[in-house]
Amino acid sequence: MEELKKLVQIIQKRGASDSQLLNFKLKRPNKEYSLFEGLASGLITNEEDAISLLYPNETSTSAFKMVKSRLRKKLMNQLFFLEFQGNSIKSSHTLEQECLAKLYQARVLVNSGAYDLALPLLRQVLSTAYDFDFNDIASLTLRSLMHAYANLGERSLFYKVNNQLQELVPKLSADQESERLFLESKVELNHSISSRKNHLVNVEVVLKRLEGLWMEAQSYNTFDFYYLLSIWAKELSGDFNKIVELTNASEELLQSKKVNPERFDHRYNKFIQVYAHLRAKKLEEGIRLASLYESSFNPSSNNWFAFMENYTLLALHAKQYKIAHTLLHKVLTNPFIKKITKMAQERWSLFEAYLNLVAPQEDKPFKWKSLTQNVPSYSKDKEGFNVAILILQVLYYVDMMDTEALEYRMEALKKYAHKHFKDSFSERSRIFFKLLNLVVKADFDYIVAQKKGESLYHKLQNTNPPGDAYAEIEIVPYEHLWELIIKRLQLREV
Repeated sequence: MEELKKLVQIIQKRGASDSQLLNFKLKRPNKEYSLFEGLASGLITNEEDAISLLYPNETSTSAFKMVKSRLRKKLMNQLFFLEFQGNSIKSSHTLEQECLAKLYQARVLVNSGAYDLALPLLRQVLSTAYDFDFNDIASLTLRSLMHAYANLGERSLFYKVNNQLQELVPKLSADQESERLFLESKVELNHSISSRKNHLVNVEVVLKRLEGLWMEAQSYNTFDFYYLLSIWAKELSGDFNKIVELTNASEELLQSKKVNPERFDHRYNKFIQVYAHLRAKKLEEGIRLASLYESSFNPSSNNWFAFMENYTLLALHAKQYKIAHTLLHKVLTNPFIKKITKMAQERWSLFEAYLNLVAPQEDKPFKWKSLTQNVPSYSKDKEGFNVAILILQVLYYVDMMDTEALEYRMEALKKYAHKHFKDSFSERSRIFFKLLNLVVKADFDYIVAQKKGESLYHKLQNTNPPGDAYAEIEIVPYEHLWELIIKRLQLREV
């Protein structure tokens, strides 16, 4: 059933369901139609659901197996008629599918002896393949042309195509080797923590080879494999300055058309470029780039919301709170926010809360009571930003000087820290928790808290955020939060 569900999802996403192969509307609804509709609507999730729906008064499964087999065959045939159009599909993917479809048609004609009919199709495919560096498709097309010309007795054209194929061999060989090296790295980096660590030690050798292949072949595939693995490896090792350099250089290559603009994923490069500036603390430049790149993302897409997270974090980290409020308003008033995941929506709620803590708007008071009472201290579905929730709650009660509520929250902090902050990557959170505890012990006396927390504060300043790509990013840097606490405690005593 999982295979059928995936096929239904692909066909629904790509459309073309009105072709003769799958147009159930032309006939009275049958078992195949019911099975398709059940899978598409989510009414059917397993075989038991399907049998219960299709055969409510029977227990035999033999008939169901036949229906499932017939539907699978139709769905597989439907793959020939899918539409690869729209904003979510790269134009190069559309062209690649069109080339493969025409190549298939041409091969049918060649195998049927209709060589003259195949030639126009093969020439079209070859032209597109050259324009977009589809070297594997170009190779197959040239070989088909050789068959056609040989059988048509076109001697000069045969040798011309033969020479073109020989010229393509080095590029094709480089593409294949770079693909193999990239996929080997992907397998190792995804396998386990130990295999990832072992492979990262040797990944520079792989990258040098990939870069050499790109320099020699100058094909898009060799560039793309080098580019993707470079970003991935640097991200895993926390070298975000290198990612800044790589994405900047890639943007320049794109502008100068030294990489194919139709195949290069410029949105991904822009996204990673802005993210790398955030992690490398190049905040002002990151904000400038994010402002330029925002229009590259469709506000109805998940990618836009992900991009806006990095943009908002850049503004928060740079203390550009006016920009952060503008961005937050833009996100929260976007009607498509209801379509992103619940986890992503809750992250935006946290961003809003932190921003209103560090830069409240007098004309738009934030409903703190609802957040501090309704958000649990820790929850499995909020794993990944529990620290941010706990710290936010403590900061709120520090601001309110609510000792009773603080005692409860500090106890929760202690338990959470004891359970989760044993590894070195939690060092900054551990230090900040100690600073928060000092405020309570100092009975909100800013002079005592500032004096006793001085060494911890300096230690915090000298402790870098975790470099791991999957580490949680501080919504507002802990240094800024500590400065805010001291300032507000001081104002209360004036």
